Amino acid sequence: MAATAYPAEPTDLFVLLYDALPDALFRGWTATEWHDDPQVRRQAGEISEIVLDTGVLDPAVTARHVEEKGDLGRFTVLLGLDIALAHVNPYGPYHDAPALTGALVNYLTDGRFNGPGTQGALLPRCAFPGRPLGRRTKAEFFGLHRIPPDEWERIDHSVLPAVNDPHFTRDQPVTVGCAPVLESFDDIEIDFERRHGMTVYRLRPMDSVMVRTRIKAIIRRLDESGAQLAVMPELSLSDSLLEHWKEVAFDTADRDRDRRPLRFILLGTGPLGTTDPPPNRAVLLDRWTGQELLVQDKLSGFTLDAAQMRLWRLPDAPAAGTAEEYATPGSKISLLDSSLGRLAVLICEDLSRSIGWERELLSCGVSHLLVPIFSKPILEHRWEQQGAERQVGSLGTWVTVANSLVVGTAIPHSEMPERRYTCLVAGPESLARTAYSLKLQFGAAEAGDQLGLTGDPSSPLPAVLPGAAYDLWHPHWPPTPP
Repeated sequence: MAATAYPAEPTDLFVLLYDALPDALFRGWTATEWHDDPQVRRQAGEISEIVLDTGVLDPAVTARHVEEKGDLGRFTVLLGLDIALAHVNPYGPYHDAPALTGALVNYLTDGRFNGPGTQGALLPRCAFPGRPLGRRTKAEFFGLHRIPPDEWERIDHSVLPAVNDPHFTRDQPVTVGCAPVLESFDDIEIDFERRHGMTVYRLRPMDSVMVRTRIKAIIRRLDESGAQLAVMPELSLSDSLLEHWKEVAFDTADRDRDRRPLRFILLGTGPLGTTDPPPNRAVLLDRWTGQELLVQDKLSGFTLDAAQMRLWRLPDAPAAGTAEEYATPGSKISLLDSSLGRLAVLICEDLSRSIGWERELLSCGVSHLLVPIFSKPILEHRWEQQGAERQVGSLGTWVTVANSLVVGTAIPHSEMPERRYTCLVAGPESLARTAYSLKLQFGAAEAGDQLGLTGDPSSPLPAVLPGAAYDLWHPHWPPTPP
């Protein structure tokens, strides 16, 4: 390829070279040997210094490396670009790279590092799989995520402006408050009907004085607890309750972070809007501004079978057959970048049906998954824990699952004698990634306006960590010694 075919701009060049590297190189040990070669590291360091000083790489330099060494040359240039672009990665250890301001501006305004010269996206890495470090995949060699165009089309990605960012401190735990909100089927409207030749069901929360009073109490208790992030369960929202949440949260906000540190509230989900059927939609709120930071529609409807309807004691449920959730499924995956990390929401059944979203979330490197559910009580070793463990291992993400009390209230303890929980937070046990270790934090609440507590007096609320353990998987980032 002629030198004129290579862009000088480092992010577009990274995309072009990354896409040109055959995946087969990363199925064996070739790329590992290249990565550990002192000469490759030295040349990559030289390239990074050029890019940091000038903000570009002469296309002739790229062409020479590729012409002389082929894929090894591409890999070497990619490592050099990666070292340089680490200085504009908000989740990385470096800063102050004035020559690369253009890449940072692209990220803050367009939600990606690369410009119009390339398709798809290039994002900063902020998560790494929660398994022992071994032979790396292609993506795991770099501090950037390359998202192909077809996957990027399914992503609705945004970056929280710095002026509105909570500025969570890296390596300091972020406490999570989860409240059930709903206590029994008295708090739920349930309808079964025939549509399109099948039985469907609708679930929505009652907009009652009792529920509105609980919402006020939940906000108060979140503030008293010192929670910084809150997650409410599935089916706790309606259009009117959404406005009530916003009003209460905003009216009680305080810019004193020590008194009231709560900023992000996932308000649960519900049938929002006027379409028929409506989506089952989750809303993430910025408590200080009242802004909806992230909106996610449930991707996969849940089908109730007869045994579940009997176990859950669903009022007026059919005695036999199945019932399909009456909701319009979502088609996109919403992501939000902030100092907490790269956030996404999965709603109940979505956690189990990973085929509809896992490729996109892995490609983008999601660091925090918020999962509101409407289900029987959370139990140890069941589907919620199994789903969370899978995502911790494959994505390295922190998973927060929040449930209501409704179904648990209906099921007698004689039929489910195990210890019941209303929330679960799971994440990597260690940032070192030296073992298949998992940190599980179960929380239980006894009433709709109480928070799920772990039972540990020293840490009554579960917690997640923000950002990423960058220094553990990018040994090529530190300057290469001469």
